[in-house]
Amino acid sequence: MLEEVRRFLAFVLLLSAVSVLFSHLRSLDRRFLFADSGISEEDSRDFSGGRNFLDSYLLFWKGILILDLGKTESGDPVLSHLSSRFLPTLHLAVFSIFWSVIFAVGLSFLVLFLDSSWLRGFLDASSRLVLSTPVFVAAVILLTVFFFILGVLPPGGYESGETVYVILPGIALGSRVWARLFRFSLSMAETESDSAYVRVLKARGYSELRILFRHVLPKILPVLLVLIFLDFSSLLSGAIVVEEIFFFPGIGKSMYHAIRTMDVSLLSALLFYSGMIFYILSRISEKFRDSLLGWETQSA
Repeated sequence: MLEEVRRFLAFVLLLSAVSVLFSHLRSLDRRFLFADSGISEEDSRDFSGGRNFLDSYLLFWKGILILDLGKTESGDPVLSHLSSRFLPTLHLAVFSIFWSVIFAVGLSFLVLFLDSSWLRGFLDASSRLVLSTPVFVAAVILLTVFFFILGVLPPGGYESGETVYVILPGIALGSRVWARLFRFSLSMAETESDSAYVRVLKARGYSELRILFRHVLPKILPVLLVLIFLDFSSLLSGAIVVEEIFFFPGIGKSMYHAIRTMDVSLLSALLFYSGMIFYILSRISEKFRDSLLGWETQSA
C-alpha cells in the first residue's frame, strides 16, 4: 500500500509539472500573435501572463489545493467548465465501450459456436479494415449516411441524458475498440477452446454455450478487462477529432479549444485531468486483473 502511494505521488508531481510546462510553453506563443501589431515586448509579456515556470507550477498546485484553478479565456471558472464537459464525455465513453464490448465478445463467441469459416473471414477482414481506417473517416461516413442520406439521427450537439446524441460519435469511437477487442477475444477464446481442459468438458457432454460462457469467458476476462479499462480511460480523456466533427461538448472539444486559443489555465487543467484519468483506471484494471488471476489460481 505504501509503495502504491509513493508511486501515485511521484506520478502526480511529474504529471503536474508536465501539464504546467506544456501550457507555459504554449502561452509563450502568444507573443507571436502580436509580432506585427506594434505592441511592445513588455506588453506582449503581459499577454503571456508574465510568470515563469516555477511561479506557474506553484500557482497550479495552490489552485488544486483550494479547488480554484482560475478562469478560462471566456471568463468561466475552469473547474466549472470541466464539470460541465465531464458528464457528456462520460455518457459518450460508456455508450462506446458498452456496444463495442458486447459485439466484440458476442461475435467472437458466435464464430466459435458456429465454426463458420466465411463468418470468421468476414469479421476478420472487417476488423482489419476498421483498424486501418482513421477514426475521422468513419465519423464522416456515419454522418453522411445516417444524417444527410437517411436523416434518422442528429448530426451533433448534446442534450443531457439523451442517448440519441451519442450514437453516431459513439459508433465512430467504439468501432476501433470493437475491432481490437474482437481480435483479442477471438484469439484468446480459440486458445482456451483448444486446451485439454475444454476437451475434457466436451467429452463429458457439456454444451458449447456452457463451455464458452462459464469456462472460456472467465479465462480471457482478466486480459479483456485491462484492454477495456485502457480504452475507457482514453475515451474519458476526450476524442478531439470526433468531438469536433459532431460538435460534441466534451473534454476533447475543450482540449482543442484550449490549444487553439492558448488558454493556459484550461489547458493545464485538461492535461492534468487526462493524465489522472488514464493512471487511475489503468491501475484499477491491473489490480482487478491480479485479483481475478489470484482467484483463479486458488480455485484451480
